[in-house]
Amino acid sequence: MTVIGFGLDVAGMLRNFDPGPAGMTLCILIRGSSILASANVGGITSVVMHTLDRYWRIVYPIHHRKRYRRWMLYVGLVVPWVHGFATSLLPQIGATAIINGRCYLSITWTPTTIKVS
Repeated sequence: MTVIGFGLDVAGMLRNFDPGPAGMTLCILIRGSSILASANVGGITSVVMHTLDRYWRIVYPIHHRKRYRRWMLYVGLVVPWVHGFATSLLPQIGATAIINGRCYLSITWTPTTIKVS
C-alpha cells in the first residue's frame, strides 16, 4: 500500500482531494494507512485464533473431534478480518475530514465555553 500511495502521490492524485465519497475513501484508506493497519491487526488476530485452535486440537483431541464443527472454520477465517477493520478503519472514519482540498486525518476542536448568567 505504501507503493500505491507513493505512486498516486507522484501522479498528483493525492495533492487535492475531492470532498466527495471517492476523495474521502482515498483520504482514509491510502493517506491514513487504514488498509495496512487493518491487515496488521487482522493478521495478528488470525494467528492467535489458529494458535488456540491448535492448542485445543493437540491437548484435547477427543473433545476436539466431538465438538468441532465446520462453521467454526468459517468463523475463524472471517472474525479476524472483521476485527481488523472494526478497530482500525472505523475510528478513522469519524476523525477524517477534507478541508479546502487537504486531507486531515484527525480533527481536533476546542470546546466552547458556555456562559451561564
